[in-house]
Amino acid sequence: MKPLSAAEVRRRYLEFFAQRGHQVMASDSLVPANDPTLLFTGAGMNQFKDMFLGKGTLPWKRITTSQKCLRVPDLENVGFTARHHTFFEMLGNFSFGDYFKKECIQWEWEFFRDACGIPENQMVVTIYESDDEAFEIWTRHVGLSPDKVFRFGEKENFWPAEAPSKGPNGPCGPCSEIYFDSKPGQPYPDKRGLKELPDDRFTEIGNCVFTQFDRQSDGTLKPLPQKNIDVGLGLERIAAVLQGAKNNFETELFRPYLEHLGRVTEIVYGTDKQRDIRMRRIADHVRAVTFCIADGALPGNEGRGYVVRKILRRAARDGYELGLHEPFLFTMVDLVGQLMGDQYPEVRNHAPQCRAVIKSEEESFLQTYSKATPKIHAWLANPTQAMAEQLGVHVPTWVPPAGQLPVPERGQVLPLSGVVAFHLHDTHGLPVDISQRFVEERGFRFDDVGFERAMEEQRQRARASMATADAVFTASVAVKLRDAGHQPGAFVGYESLTASGKLLALVGEGDALQGKATVGQKVVAIADKTPFYAQGGGQVGDRGTIQTATGLLRVHATTALDGFHLHQAVVESGHVEAGQSVELRVDDGARRATERNHTATHLLHAALKKVLGDHVSQAGSEVAPERLRFDYTQPEKPTAEQLQRVEDEVNAQILLATPVLAVVRGLQEARSAGFVALFGEKYGDRVRTLQVGDFSKELCGGTHVANSGNIGAFRIVAETAVAAGTRRLEAVTGTVALQMAREERQQLATLAQALKVPTAKVIARVTEITDELKKVRKDLEKAMAPDLDVELGKLAAALVRGAGNTVVYVRPGLQTKDAQDLLARARKAHDPLAAVVLAPVDGEVVVVTAVSEALVGKLKAGDLLKAVTNVLGGGGGGRPDMAQGKGKDGSKLNDAVAAAEVAFRTAGLRA
Repeated sequence: MKPLSAAEVRRRYLEFFAQRGHQVMASDSLVPANDPTLLFTGAGMNQFKDMFLGKGTLPWKRITTSQKCLRVPDLENVGFTARHHTFFEMLGNFSFGDYFKKECIQWEWEFFRDACGIPENQMVVTIYESDDEAFEIWTRHVGLSPDKVFRFGEKENFWPAEAPSKGPNGPCGPCSEIYFDSKPGQPYPDKRGLKELPDDRFTEIGNCVFTQFDRQSDGTLKPLPQKNIDVGLGLERIAAVLQGAKNNFETELFRPYLEHLGRVTEIVYGTDKQRDIRMRRIADHVRAVTFCIADGALPGNEGRGYVVRKILRRAARDGYELGLHEPFLFTMVDLVGQLMGDQYPEVRNHAPQCRAVIKSEEESFLQTYSKATPKIHAWLANPTQAMAEQLGVHVPTWVPPAGQLPVPERGQVLPLSGVVAFHLHDTHGLPVDISQRFVEERGFRFDDVGFERAMEEQRQRARASMATADAVFTASVAVKLRDAGHQPGAFVGYESLTASGKLLALVGEGDALQGKATVGQKVVAIADKTPFYAQGGGQVGDRGTIQTATGLLRVHATTALDGFHLHQAVVESGHVEAGQSVELRVDDGARRATERNHTATHLLHAALKKVLGDHVSQAGSEVAPERLRFDYTQPEKPTAEQLQRVEDEVNAQILLATPVLAVVRGLQEARSAGFVALFGEKYGDRVRTLQVGDFSKELCGGTHVANSGNIGAFRIVAETAVAAGTRRLEAVTGTVALQMAREERQQLATLAQALKVPTAKVIARVTEITDELKKVRKDLEKAMAPDLDVELGKLAAALVRGAGNTVVYVRPGLQTKDAQDLLARARKAHDPLAAVVLAPVDGEVVVVTAVSEALVGKLKAGDLLKAVTNVLGGGGGGRPDMAQGKGKDGSKLNDAVAAAEVAFRTAGLRA
């Protein structure tokens, strides 16, 4: 068996199936374009769902791909096992109603045997337990001996797994898997009672799914009129087998990452089991986050952004544990490009953006990580459910109510410790072993059961989000329209804002086609041609009207699905019917304003690159008639001077009145000519290019002004951060910018009139007034400052003598600093002292506690503070001898006094 590189395996696979009539298609994006059921592309078949239904529009019945995939249900196993990954490549060949089992089985066998050179005696196969047809093909046509064919149940050899008994309904079928046998010549496992092949000997290298049934609601498997083939082969596994590697991480796909980590950490891979796990996990995760970001999936707090951030932070945490306390992952982006850029050029083209985003995320995580450990310390100081919830911990319903939680003794399990540790692990990336160590240092046992239960619930949520949804094969609106004989209409909106045509269809509730709609009904209207631009590329869809002889539709938005323009509308008058002639008219004012903002967005992108640097890349946008929003990659906040330069650059281009040229070109021609492909966008072979002189050149299918001068004016109105490494600019153009200037001029005139100065002197006058106010406030504070000698006398009068002097002193209006000074004096004058000052202020209560050093062993100031603030609904912190905080509920003042007195008695300081 000759070793082959992963790149060579990929090349041979695609070539092998191209020679057998398959169209070679590029990998789909990791971010599914038209599939809301998926966070990420997790299989080669995802982009062909409509083709499997027989409703797709691709002209080929045989397709082969090398698909980049991301899966996270087994995230916890990455690094620990030989074969689990988040990001991986799936080689696939597909048949849509063309060839079936016989050809599929023979070709997969020939690929492994002939193209890869795997000896026949080192391969075995599995089939579904009742699939006699597959057994016949393997044994009679391929020539395998029956002992090399293993039959398993629906959990192992049916897709979706367990579909016959558990669903979902829809297309499904048995599968046959090919396994590499690392111990040829040894007896095969006894088939009696065998549920799966042991993975210490057999490695799955290919899976052939025979989609031949349509599962009904009653569980019956109805034969499909069109039988399909869906084959998936894991490239990383095949490379490991062919290279004789013990695991996937020892192939050339991963070894360079491990070598790089060895150099920067001075740790030799293979010398320490735990460190090896961390290094493997980093190698996997840096590939995943680089590919995700290159495809436009940026780190965030929800959805796919949350997944990307979680993977990135796990890798950053591993680096921290390996001694890398500064950002390091971003330095590995170029390595991903070197190893994967030939097949996936996006990881090279977007490397600057990937580096910027990852570095900023790492910096943010390191700060968060340093903040996470104090949270576990805070909870351990007061290990209650209330404190856990105050720290943002979601306490599961299976945890007993707070009043039923046992108070543990040392050496016993500390309730909630597992749940709190899971929260810190999942939210902040704090390793569970650190939380466990903190708990054990306090003399308690860690709640492993609670942690594992919370972790398992999280795994189940992850699996559910990635599992085959019931709607995976639900026909889309586009499929229903095609079933009704309709084809996508022509878009004429680049040339005109009006069009005459025919109303092809109306879609109502539940995506049902209907023939008629009356006043007030909301429908989606489809016409045979349209001037309405459909939402895409950041530009909002057009609005306007569709007029028939009997009624008027008011269009409030336009979207697109599989080529169809979907006009989201409501019947404003009369009624409308499918088949009627229509006049479609786009809202002229809204479209022109949108065009101004869209072209300004291109100029803004170019200006940001010019002022801030080439690392800037578009990370999202929204172009509407009223304003534009532009998200861009940038590690730090730009200065006011930089933003002014950006605004000036855009306005300079507007004043040049440069023609805006839109030309359709070949994708490679466009890239060679310097046109920028945007972050995360997927393009076909022919693309529309948009050029504003030599200043801006981008690929764009949106609508634009004919000349940059048509924009009129450009103003930046807001700049904010939206995520680590990503910032947002909001701006206005044209009449909106002029109206804003008028309003500001009027506001300035009104202010000048109120201050009784010319507008040119408003700033100077405001400065004078501000200085005067500062002086008045200072004088007022001085006049109202408490006489601490008097306050000390009042406090002394309230002292209770006992094992130590104790006092609860209520003084409305006292500020925190004054209360601290008062207690510092009292502690000297009445040592040993334990004291609380409560100062009601505007419905809240300032709380300051002090305990002399001689009494700290009995009662700490922080514990005394918590006893009081818990009653008041607040919190705080400090040292054992002095602490301060605030209570939010001033109505509980008397209860707070009582709580302090109870604390004194519990500590033995009062009788």
